[in-house]
Amino acid sequence: MGTAAESKQERSWFDSRTSATSTESDTVIVGSLANIDFNPLDSAKHDQEKVFSDLNNPDIIDLRADREDGVSTFKACSSLVCVIAGTGTLGMPYAVAQSGWLGSVIIVLALLMSAYTGLVLIESLYLDSTKRRSSFQEIAQDAYGRIGHHLAYFVMAFGLFGVVVLYVILSSTLSQAMVRDRTENGTDVPVYVYVIGCSVFVWACLVLTKTMKEIALLSILGAVATIGVVLITAGVSFAEMAHRSAAVVGATHKLVDWSKFPVSLATISFAYGGNSVFPHVEGSMRYPRSWSRSLWMALWVCFALYSLIAVVGYHAFGHRTVSPILNNFPHGIWSILANTLITAHVLLAAPILMTSLSVMIETSIAQRWPAFEHGSTVQQFFKRAIPRTVSMLLVGLIASVVPFFGDMMDLLSSLTSCLSGFMMPIGFYYKLGGLKNSHRWEKLWVLFIMVVGTIATVMGTIDAVRHLAADFQK
Repeated sequence: MGTAAESKQERSWFDSRTSATSTESDTVIVGSLANIDFNPLDSAKHDQEKVFSDLNNPDIIDLRADREDGVSTFKACSSLVCVIAGTGTLGMPYAVAQSGWLGSVIIVLALLMSAYTGLVLIESLYLDSTKRRSSFQEIAQDAYGRIGHHLAYFVMAFGLFGVVVLYVILSSTLSQAMVRDRTENGTDVPVYVYVIGCSVFVWACLVLTKTMKEIALLSILGAVATIGVVLITAGVSFAEMAHRSAAVVGATHKLVDWSKFPVSLATISFAYGGNSVFPHVEGSMRYPRSWSRSLWMALWVCFALYSLIAVVGYHAFGHRTVSPILNNFPHGIWSILANTLITAHVLLAAPILMTSLSVMIETSIAQRWPAFEHGSTVQQFFKRAIPRTVSMLLVGLIASVVPFFGDMMDLLSSLTSCLSGFMMPIGFYYKLGGLKNSHRWEKLWVLFIMVVGTIATVMGTIDAVRHLAADFQK
């Protein structure tokens, strides 16, 4: 990998298209060579002369050449695990409980769909271009113009904002539960008090943070916390089944519930989310041709975690499974430890996501008002602090009014995960010519993903709204 011999061998092999589904992750897109359209009516000699003429052209740049200052394939894989594995893990057992044991098959289906769209998204960075695109929004801009850019911007902004709301809800409800369990008289402080406290903490981190240099460390801590919670959940579930506790006795299971398939798929797909940051991870790699290798390794790690917590959790608690799964735990040291890990994780992760959203907003403001980036240190601080404070006020308000973690996650995942995770990457890939010469089986697979993604988005959103309406009526 990355050797001169491999580069020479790869540069000697060209096809009329670049397929993101190829298992050979070292395929090279060499500048405009990726866009050469081989006409079958032309002679083979003419095609060879054209290719080798372009190869000898010093203006052709290998867009996927090794980057000396990049990170290794293993580190890129670690970053992907940190980005993908998050609090969506806590909703996996409930997602399986909704659709029945069919949910375990959906975990595999979502894995395959996420892998394909993750590959074609990165291919779209290079398709029909003489330079590498840098972000999700830039791909959308080149594929569909300003409309595509605005749609991608809205979906990303809405997704980031929604996840921060989820994090505040989760940290608040878990904090409330831990305090209630440790109070002798069982006094229950209203949840909005904890929402205010968690929002203030996130706000303080947000206004004091200008860049995202700390994201690597906090992401790693978050991934470690997630792995710890998965292991604790598996251990507690096995212990509950072994002792035949009241929580598992009488728990029933179902094989399949097709009516819950859309919302279950959306929730599980949410746990595989991370497409918006994939271009940044690939851009940091020393060997960008190894992207598919890093992505597959990361997804398999997440798949192992998701399968373990989903299957064991649902098997133990059956129809009583809730989201987050931590609410099924009996009171005790393991419940406190798991709650503490996840609460710390989301409180540290929320400022990262909110900073990412704030940077997007501030960049847009600076493009329309150049003076926004200028001024004294104090002026720049307040220019950042005011919009960030307004954003956090909205987060706290929504989290106080709608403190229902499970159903809020269903709604957010239905609205954004299938759209940004499945449908938009395929739309970009198609518009930029990636499917031009693809095999019919690949086209059928793409059609399947689009149909399933559309159904999950529409039906999942409707189901999530119904559940939220029921929550307010209780």
